Amino acid sequence: MCMQVKQFVAELDGAFGTRWQVFRTGDDAYYLFVCKQNSDFQVPVHKTSLSPGVRRALAHGAGHA
Repeated sequence: MCMQVKQFVAELDGAFGTRWQVFRTGDDAYYLFVCKQNSDFQVPVHKTSLSPGVRRALAHGAGHA
C-alpha cells in the first residue's frame, strides 16, 4: 500500500529504542508511521487499530517536541 504523506503529526517513542514520525495521509482512515532510524521502514496504521488514548493524542498533535 502506498500512502501519500499530507502532514506531520507527532514523533513517538517505540519499543527497543525506536522513534517514529507520524504523518496524516491522503486516506483519512490511516496514519503513516515512519521509523527515524531507518526511513525505509514505513507502516500504514489504520486509526481504529490504535488504542483510544493514542488515537486521541495523535488527533491533537501530541508527541515529543
